[in-house]
Amino acid sequence: MQNHYRYIIQGAGASGLWLAHSLNEAGLLAFDQLLIVEGEANKVNDRTWCFWSTEEEQKFSFIDTRWSSLNIQGERQSISPYQYSHARSHAFYSWVRESLAKNSNIHWLNDWVEDVSDVGDGVNVQTKKGLYFADYFFGSGQWKTKVKGNDITLWQSFVGWRIRLINQTWDAQSATLMDFSIPQSDTTRFLYVLPLSESEGLIEATQFHAERLPKEEGEFILRQICTQRGWDIEIVEVECDAIPMSPLFNQNQSHHDSNARIIEIGIAAGALKPTTGYGFLTMRNHANQIAEALKTGNVLPKIYRKRRFRFYDALLLQMLQENPHRGKAIFERLFQRQPAQLVLKFLDEKTSIWEEIRIFSQLQVPWFLKAVIHYAKH
Repeated sequence: MQNHYRYIIQGAGASGLWLAHSLNEAGLLAFDQLLIVEGEANKVNDRTWCFWSTEEEQKFSFIDTRWSSLNIQGERQSISPYQYSHARSHAFYSWVRESLAKNSNIHWLNDWVEDVSDVGDGVNVQTKKGLYFADYFFGSGQWKTKVKGNDITLWQSFVGWRIRLINQTWDAQSATLMDFSIPQSDTTRFLYVLPLSESEGLIEATQFHAERLPKEEGEFILRQICTQRGWDIEIVEVECDAIPMSPLFNQNQSHHDSNARIIEIGIAAGALKPTTGYGFLTMRNHANQIAEALKTGNVLPKIYRKRRFRFYDALLLQMLQENPHRGKAIFERLFQRQPAQLVLKFLDEKTSIWEEIRIFSQLQVPWFLKAVIHYAKH
């Protein structure tokens, strides 16, 4: 195997594969070489991605289920022009790998990156098996090295079951995103119900808290839900994970320095919105922007979010840290008093200031004013 590549990508997860796909689609790998370093020899269906989008993103063949309405506090609401989509990671991995397999300039290495260093005209990439050199290194795995002590004060943790109903069916036309009917236990907890067919689907207990939801407790909640709702089930798969809810990864600049060679992607680059954990399409958009900048010779972009949206997230995270149980009341009122389309638009950070004033005026104003004062003091 050669040792010099134009690009090296660390990790074959969502951010790494989106970037490889974008580089390839932009024609940047027609002559230049890409190396993808992935430690897991056979990545399996290790996670589920959900996102809402308009028609442009609905063309992807790895999406297996789409919903045009959501069940919100017992009421079905249309979310047009959005659709809420579900994709299993193995389908996405296969989709990208199939598109990359046609290009002989794309190489794979089953290995772990141990260290990277900028050497002026490029990057030395030390793996367990050897030393490689790249003009650009894109890393999706450094976020954990940024976390020190109590940097992460909140986690979004979840335990999910992919289930099959036995001799039963359910309404497969709508998904349920935030069902707060489960026990809160002085935290913010809610249930996802994603029916993938009339007899199969994903149910997931999610928690916002400084402590992660233990797998055993999450499964106990799911077992109670199935009993209460009369679902006789077979458990097909179990998912259990946690992602950081923190402004630690927010970017304060829109672009890298012109001579930057080590570029963060994924969580480390701020792809996940701190208060929701959604980031699949953000990773895709960032990958497209990087590819376009490389193609045109422009400075490479960061995932930059408008200041006011970073402020909104910081307020909510502060409130949840100080009063973990208040999330239920805040989110329930948000969905009660605003149409689902506007809530999704707001979470997408595409609302106007006037729309945001409308939203916040209907929430618990004293709570937010207190949080603003506390934020200003610190």
